[in-house]
Amino acid sequence: MKSSDVNTSRSDIRTALVGHGQPLSDLMAGLATRQNLLHLEIVALIDLGPADEDTALAHARQMGVPLIGTHVEDLARAGDLDLVICAAGNPAVPGALRRLLPEGASLLDCRVQPLFEGIIRLVEENRALRLDSHRLKETRLRLNTFVETAPLAIYIKDTSLRYKRMNRHALHVLGLKEDEVVGKRDHAIFPGGGARWLQKVEQETLQTRQTLHAGGVLPVQGADMHVQVTLFPIIENGKVEGLYGLIEDTTELYESELKLHQVDERLNETQKYLREVLENSRDIIFLTDPEGKILSFNSGAENALKFSRDDVVGTPADRLCTDSAGFAKLLKQALRDGHATRYEAEFRNKELHPVICDISLTLIDGPDGKPLEVVCLCRDITTRLRLKNDLIRSERLAAVGQMASGVAHEINNPLAVIDTIAGMVEETLEDEGRNLDASTRDLLANAMERLHAQVKRVTTITHSLLGFVRKSQTGMAALDLQELLEECLYVLGTEIRRSRTRIVRLYDPRIPEFRSDPMLLEQVFVNLIKNALDAMDAVPDRDPVLEITTSLDEAGVVVRIQDNGIGIPKEEQEKIFNLFHTTKPAGKGTGLGLSIVHDILYRLGGSVRVASEPGQWTRFVVELPLTPPETLRPDPSISAI
Repeated sequence: MKSSDVNTSRSDIRTALVGHGQPLSDLMAGLATRQNLLHLEIVALIDLGPADEDTALAHARQMGVPLIGTHVEDLARAGDLDLVICAAGNPAVPGALRRLLPEGASLLDCRVQPLFEGIIRLVEENRALRLDSHRLKETRLRLNTFVETAPLAIYIKDTSLRYKRMNRHALHVLGLKEDEVVGKRDHAIFPGGGARWLQKVEQETLQTRQTLHAGGVLPVQGADMHVQVTLFPIIENGKVEGLYGLIEDTTELYESELKLHQVDERLNETQKYLREVLENSRDIIFLTDPEGKILSFNSGAENALKFSRDDVVGTPADRLCTDSAGFAKLLKQALRDGHATRYEAEFRNKELHPVICDISLTLIDGPDGKPLEVVCLCRDITTRLRLKNDLIRSERLAAVGQMASGVAHEINNPLAVIDTIAGMVEETLEDEGRNLDASTRDLLANAMERLHAQVKRVTTITHSLLGFVRKSQTGMAALDLQELLEECLYVLGTEIRRSRTRIVRLYDPRIPEFRSDPMLLEQVFVNLIKNALDAMDAVPDRDPVLEITTSLDEAGVVVRIQDNGIGIPKEEQEKIFNLFHTTKPAGKGTGLGLSIVHDILYRLGGSVRVASEPGQWTRFVVELPLTPPETLRPDPSISAI
């Protein structure tokens, strides 16, 4: 090396590199990142190898080292040097370099190169230790700062679980000073069971050498504080030296969770109560998704519509409604406005019977504000509507009855006069008849007899009408069905003869006498035969044929009255027994006849049904029991009121 006065004027060691091939490349690669660490200033390179085989030049360009020659003698061109490093495998090269070294310069050849590499490693390790020490100091400083300023209660204990340190936040929470804590155990800080719980957790941390988390309660300043504790063991050189403890106050969180739990319990009870109310409601209640598919179906809906939950859940709700398009429109309105209602919408139950309902749809939104489901509340008003219709029917029937009562009374008065005059004529014939011609006397006598018979017939009809209006108790008596039917044909004889209707009688001789009300049955069969005559009269180009058949079966007596008239349209066949419903042209029918027939047969324990082929024929089938009910059933026209 040069003299000390020169060395002290320069901080870096001026260095030249001499060598060739792989040794020189390895040397330069190692010095590329370490020259500053070793305080080397590489000022020259002499590459003794062929240029096309040597990669040292690439390192030289990267490091900014000038190439001053390719021979040992070129060392003189390097100028003032402190050190020459030789990386050449030829032993003659170091000797030549020693002869050419500048005064005060040193030579490091391949024999001392392992020592040089050891020095490099030692310097690097020393530098790494300095860096680690610096980082450790910074980490400890940051840790101390964190411990003192963190909004957590932090403490340090030794292995005997005595406090060595406690941060300001912990002292503030406890209301203590540092000298009141350091060197003491938990029982002096937390009286009662809190100290035992904390020490148990801390001992487990020391024994297991693992970080532990635990929740508990500590008595702090006269109140219970719910805490979450995190414990870290302090391990140095493989030995446990103590522990860190972090205590987080979770009292507010605990109280919030407790309140939330209470709210959840109340909510669950409310939901349970609501579910029971909805499930046990007799109203039809079901839920749908926004697309209209059924999500739930209560027992009221099952009872009213006869569908089970499995039948309908997952299917479109509009299939339950007769007007599916109307229900879809209602659902769309509920999704748009949040609510929709419709009165007297018709559903069809599983048996295809109509169920009339008032519908109310309410939209329920999800937490994100998007439609979640739709509550469909449907009130079955079928019975109410039937009662309403029955009331209207009763009122109309009462009005007709009042009118019929007046008409009957008005007819009875002149009938009484006519009957009286007929009696006077008969008495005159008895007194003065000998003065008349025999043929004239016989004609007048026959005429009076027929007049009395017709007056009696009209009187019977008016009495029947009055009995119907007053709902009088009918009279049960033994009757011969064949005689009753013939009497009905006789009553309608004029119309039968006028229409030239052919009567076909197919009577079953096995039918015995049975008890019923002859007057009411006569009213039934006269109405049915009269309707048949009217139906055949509507087809003038066809020869009218009326067929009356009787038979006996296990249930009782069956009477069939069939005509070859105009028939009844399919859509009208279910309505013909309704009050005031008629298929006849205006002015020819009141809509009372078949309704009265139906009600009379119901009261007598019988029934009536119809079959018809429009344009071809109509058949009414009357069924009567051989043994009538002990008491007549109530008149259906007033039973529902």
